[in-house]
Amino acid sequence: MNTVEQKLKSFERLLTIMDKLRAECPWDKKQTLESLRYLTIEETYELADAILEKDMEEIKGELGDLMLHMVFYSKIASETNDFDVADVLNTVCDKLVERHPHIYGDVVADTEEAVKLNWEKIKLKVGRNLFWKVCLNLYLPWSRLLVFKKKQGG
Repeated sequence: MNTVEQKLKSFERLLTIMDKLRAECPWDKKQTLESLRYLTIEETYELADAILEKDMEEIKGELGDLMLHMVFYSKIASETNDFDVADVLNTVCDKLVERHPHIYGDVVADTEEAVKLNWEKIKLKVGRNLFWKVCLNLYLPWSRLLVFKKKQGG
């Protein structure tokens, strides 16, 4: 496995490639948050398929595709000074620390069930609600069908 330094160098390489593509490639220059959205959903389902197939090489490739999308979205947002990839990474780090008070705080959760219960309590505090879960559950089967149709050549 790679060292932390090697991982950082690889991530820096991806950021550098993204900068160059966004500056020089006509297709990449044209993309927006909205235009990438459906491609991201498709890539997510391709990852899910690879996981079900237990195909580690395919999983690695699909994770790379999704990582590219995260970097791409961050690059686009940085062009309007909304946020950049460091902001995204710091946000997810802060969220992980906040949602793991049994590791980073004084909450006791020594079983998986206790951790899950605490996680749900924290999520409720930040405004997750049933409406969005219902919408997502209605949307996901339809997008899954679209990915299947594309794979079948349709």
